[in-house]
Amino acid sequence: MEEAKKEMREIYKLKVEINAKRPDFRIFGSYFFGDDLYDYDSEGDGFTVTSKDWTELYMKSRKEKDLFFDIIKINEKPLIFEVSSYKAENVYRIAYFLARETNGLVLSEQNQIIELEKLLEKMGDFNLKKRLEVADNSIWRKATDKNPYPNLNEV
Repeated sequence: MEEAKKEMREIYKLKVEINAKRPDFRIFGSYFFGDDLYDYDSEGDGFTVTSKDWTELYMKSRKEKDLFFDIIKINEKPLIFEVSSYKAENVYRIAYFLARETNGLVLSEQNQIIELEKLLEKMGDFNLKKRLEVADNSIWRKATDKNPYPNLNEV
């Protein structure tokens, strides 16, 4: 019985209305983990590594058990994605970034717009300014279909 309780964890969710193409998925890793080359696992449905049309993304740290998130498309028109994780902080961090990158809106499960201040309050111990700098300067911003791994040019 105790084992069953441990496995039954609450999943936190937010929605994001998407109004533009998504960035290269690796930029989410740079932002979320704070490093372009952080060691994480990922899965998604991007046809190419530089896809801007992906609709599913999962990232999980190989170092910290609860440091993960999942993004899936839940509606086509309007285009709405759902961000989920076992930690509310992860959901707020990623929902904010997804909205920022796609000129989107963060919505509650009841479809109410969540204001920026409320998102920031729920991010926990997270240096948003520093993480945005990492993401904005990410090597993955330079990735193209012709050069999907620009970091290899700098080695």
